[in-house]
Amino acid sequence: MNSVDFKNRRHMSQLNLSKRLLGYFLILLGYFFYCYNFTVVDYVKPFLVENYGISLKQSSLFYTFQSLGCFIGAVFSAWFSQRAGKKTTLIIVTAISGICTIINMSIINYPIWCLMRFLIGVSLGGYYTIAVSSMVGLFKSSLRGRVYAIAESLFAFSGVVMGAYGAYLSETGWEKILWLGAFPPVVIAIFMFFFVPDENKYTPYGNNDKREPDISEIQKGTWTEMFSGKYRRLTITCALISAFNFLGIQFFGGFLTVYLREVRGFDATNIGVILASGATIGTVSGLIWGYLSDRLGRIFNAFGFLLVPVSISLYFLVPSNITLLSLVGSLFNLANASQIAWGSLFTELFPERLRSMGASLFFGGKIIALMGPFMVVLISEHSSLSIAMWFSPVLFLIATILWFSLPEPNKRGLFYKGYDADYGLAKRDLIDLEEDMIQYK
Repeated sequence: MNSVDFKNRRHMSQLNLSKRLLGYFLILLGYFFYCYNFTVVDYVKPFLVENYGISLKQSSLFYTFQSLGCFIGAVFSAWFSQRAGKKTTLIIVTAISGICTIINMSIINYPIWCLMRFLIGVSLGGYYTIAVSSMVGLFKSSLRGRVYAIAESLFAFSGVVMGAYGAYLSETGWEKILWLGAFPPVVIAIFMFFFVPDENKYTPYGNNDKREPDISEIQKGTWTEMFSGKYRRLTITCALISAFNFLGIQFFGGFLTVYLREVRGFDATNIGVILASGATIGTVSGLIWGYLSDRLGRIFNAFGFLLVPVSISLYFLVPSNITLLSLVGSLFNLANASQIAWGSLFTELFPERLRSMGASLFFGGKIIALMGPFMVVLISEHSSLSIAMWFSPVLFLIATILWFSLPEPNKRGLFYKGYDADYGLAKRDLIDLEEDMIQYK
């Protein structure tokens, strides 16, 4: 149980900016390896099949175990951080990611790999949940989209690093791609202990930059409240957006290296070039989408997400040309980067006490997407991998429609209609009820 000194607790704005930036930088470093370790098992999938004697169906279960871990980690870390503190939780999950990767690579055994991917998933789900809620609490809301955008751009950057490293290693030494995500998280966790601001000592920026009043007790968020009347639809919709997004990712990105190798006939070097060049634009486009989400709102970015199913469809239609596939991959990453608004959206829809739980909804949908990879393999066994992957654009389109259905929490947003996280959807319902009563009278 964390101990909070309420009397001497200060607001985050009173902490020196350089110290906040240092803490943010360390969270970003951890975020890079969160992104890297999240996707690396998909990248090496064809090499696992060729070198470890693991079938494609077995390798698809690695993602299932990792996804189950992500869901448990996201939900548990949100609860655990309420008791142990966000900083402590962040340090623990960062270290677990590195330690389990070391064990993963030290013992080449299928059951051990399944267990380690599960535990790594727990750490990844926990890291995203706590890192996002911690980042948005370091700075005022007008910067929140860009703060998260920088972090989310690391997802594309990790893809660039992975692809470039894979192209450099070619067919030999591919295991080093996995080793890269092992030791750095452990070192980062140590530095976090000393330099990441403690929210037990500094009250984070809240929704709309409201400072918390001087109180003797901090309200604790609960999952019961997340599913109460005023937040239930928001909670379920966010989880469904996440679910269809992760299903779409697995039906496309989860088997992309296998598709490029087996269907398109590229070797390891060219696969690395295609993926790295396609992901490069994502390192910049995330910053642009972050700026737009701050200026025009979190819902505005959904228009960019509409290009995701379009770009995936083009990927399957263009000839087997490295340049063309790289260009279409760039379009996909440009459009996919628009989802950086979710980090802010999923937290701003809820009050400060529920912010960690709101962030965890990004992985809440994982429970629905657990069997995504296995479904791809089953469909491909009865038809082809190409046909199975065509489900991806449909899944992304459903996620986009759900995104448009959410209220805009950003007051500067084009689609803002007075939503207040403290009231959730209850305020709107109350206003409608009052208007109906007036008309009745």
